[in-house]
Amino acid sequence: MLAITSDSFAGYGMDRAFAFASEAGLDGIEVVIRHGEFDTHNAGYLLELSKRYKLPIVAISTQLSLNVAKAARAVDLAAAIGAPIVNLTPPDIFDFNYRKWLKEEMPTIRRKKKITVAVVNPPVKTIFGILPQYAFGDVYQLRDNLEDIAFDVSNTLGRSEPLLEIYSILKKNIRYIYLSNAKGGKDHTLFLDGNLPLESFLTRLAKDKFDTTLTLKFNPKSLGVENADKLLNNLSLAKKFVAKYLK
Repeated sequence: MLAITSDSFAGYGMDRAFAFASEAGLDGIEVVIRHGEFDTHNAGYLLELSKRYKLPIVAISTQLSLNVAKAARAVDLAAAIGAPIVNLTPPDIFDFNYRKWLKEEMPTIRRKKKITVAVVNPPVKTIFGILPQYAFGDVYQLRDNLEDIAFDVSNTLGRSEPLLEIYSILKKNIRYIYLSNAKGGKDHTLFLDGNLPLESFLTRLAKDKFDTTLTLKFNPKSLGVENADKLLNNLSLAKKFVAKYLK
């Protein structure tokens, strides 16, 4: 399944996001809850759009600056619309309450609500150039502390370990994959506009028969959201790229 996150269409409403994903021939859409944008967490409206465009909602995701209450609401929304997975941003390094909730409450949620709650591998960011901004910043810490991971390929840029090594370390924990490229100070770029070995990564996924949702996650500017024709053409190229290497 090849889906796309609604954040790739930032600047448009949810109706246009579903319409673009449907017109591009994608298999599903991930809904990102955005602060102050009520359509992104209106269960009835999201189900209406899903039915209208015949496009399943494959996941619910959250923005940065997350806390326990917001994470819990994301889980409730997923349960209300039948989304099988919630992808949460990682906790800040000093957010001990959220970190505790992830480690102690997630297993209970998965068992009772039958929803997978995954945490995105954090990007390489620091506070004052010294402390890591996010907890579980080390790949092995991530693997050993979190059972379920939403693997954002773009976030691996800048790490000491190469992409394929990181994937090998985290493979047993990965439940969901975000696909995009990255280079320099730019993240979530189009596949051909970056330095990550995506061809090798997709080939490895195919070899491993890795059965999970692949979700396109592009920076809206990189995708070309200001021009609908350009946007759809870039999505067409992305689909062909994935099909070429994920055989």
